[in-house]
Amino acid sequence: MKLISLTLATALAILTPVSANAAQAQISDSAEVEQWRAAMQSARWTGPMLASNAETLPQGHFYTEPYFFDFISEGKHNPGSSGFYQYGLANGFTVGLQPSFGYGTDRPNREVALGDFKLLSQLRLTHFTPEHRIPTVAIVLQESIPTGKHDRLGPSKNGHGAGSFATEVGVNVQHYFLLKNGRLLRGRINLLKSFPHGADVADRSVYGTGPGFRGHAKPGSRNTLIAAVEYSVTREWVLALDVIAERTAKTRLEGRYGADGALEKQTFPASRYVGFAPAVEYNWNDKTGILLGVRVIPKGHNTPSSVTPAIAFSRFW
Repeated sequence: MKLISLTLATALAILTPVSANAAQAQISDSAEVEQWRAAMQSARWTGPMLASNAETLPQGHFYTEPYFFDFISEGKHNPGSSGFYQYGLANGFTVGLQPSFGYGTDRPNREVALGDFKLLSQLRLTHFTPEHRIPTVAIVLQESIPTGKHDRLGPSKNGHGAGSFATEVGVNVQHYFLLKNGRLLRGRINLLKSFPHGADVADRSVYGTGPGFRGHAKPGSRNTLIAAVEYSVTREWVLALDVIAERTAKTRLEGRYGADGALEKQTFPASRYVGFAPAVEYNWNDKTGILLGVRVIPKGHNTPSSVTPAIAFSRFW
């Protein structure tokens, strides 16, 4: 009997510290989860100016985020608008539209003109939560629709489209970082590649052709990388910064002036640039926010420098 009691006592002495350590670890994990929950509840976001969200909408909900901007390059102002209009078709799957419009400033183009727009779809693969802190990852499939006028332009009219359908595929990633002061840092990465299908071209066009031209243009493919970070200063205020790098391959054009004209071929060189976009976000509540930012692109390879101030309004429905 003494031997049995001694054995039980020894076993308890060995097992008790292990159980205590496990319980302590569980308490510590629970406290960390609660810390993450508190941090996420105390932060509101509209999203940065350029990088897209990797999250998807809950089924049956809408999200709207119209943008208004002024693209300024080589002393010329080109105001316009774009935006995201999305719907949660299913949990983990979002569809939407991204229209674009241009507003002319000179007399011949003083009108609202429809540009190309995109059909959007996004499938979420993973989901960040306070309990499972893994990056949110989504795959993207988008299609540009050539709704903007690109050819048969009047003598002084500007074009507002490429004339080509284009399929875009990519990956969006989003992750959170909890800082020592209890505030959140949110990071995003978008990696996209666009494949234009080509456009028929007639007369004066955005490709530099003149009256009487008949031919075909093949815009170059485009690679885009966007990295963004947002810092939740307070529950309402957020500071954001995007960095974008984009490369467009050569565009090829061929055609004739008149039925008996000689076949003409032209190649427009590839271009690339690196730009950045600081912004400030303010969120009235969990559903409504505003963003003020500016995209700055220094002169790149076959890319002129530009500055584009913008304002956006976000609303979750």
